[in-house]
Amino acid sequence: MASTRGSATRARILAAAADLLGDRSVRTLTVSDVARAAGVYPNQITHHFGSKDRLVVDAAFVRFLRDTTRLQAAGRRATSAVGLRTVLARTALAMPSTALLVGALESAQHDPRVRERTATLLAVLFRQSERYLERVTTDRGWRSEHGVGRDARTFWSAVFGAVLFATAGAVGGPSDVDVAATISITDRPDRPDAAD
Repeated sequence: MASTRGSATRARILAAAADLLGDRSVRTLTVSDVARAAGVYPNQITHHFGSKDRLVVDAAFVRFLRDTTRLQAAGRRATSAVGLRTVLARTALAMPSTALLVGALESAQHDPRVRERTATLLAVLFRQSERYLERVTTDRGWRSEHGVGRDARTFWSAVFGAVLFATAGAVGGPSDVDVAATISITDRPDRPDAAD
């Protein structure tokens, strides 16, 4: 009974933090705000998550993974491998939760415990993306030159890097990075469609 209550409290805290991140930045979100929104005491957040950084990373991933359903839906409408690559890149770069997640990852980089959690969550993202690309290529009779696992990891690395590049104030922005080119899926089984 206590563990069920604890799980429900944890879920309420995470949902409240994810909702608050919809209109606040990683830096301006406070434990007090989350506690108030979740109807819990601030020490319960520490008990369930250990730190604000860990909570923010988890909440940012919740928002981000929700948005990846939009990404998958957009990809399913693509009629060619080139179209798939283009729509995945454009949608991923345009999702507000992408910049939010990059900010959360950046804020947590100095805490080894949060880095471990980040590694786990990124592994989930990569596995889900790999399964999605595997389904798309199988359903359409397409193939991946480098393998869907590598495509998924390279794609997200490029997306996160492009967003970090833009938010760091560098000249240019995500549109200057050819994220679509990181996916090696082709709709021609005999040769890549790089000429398209």
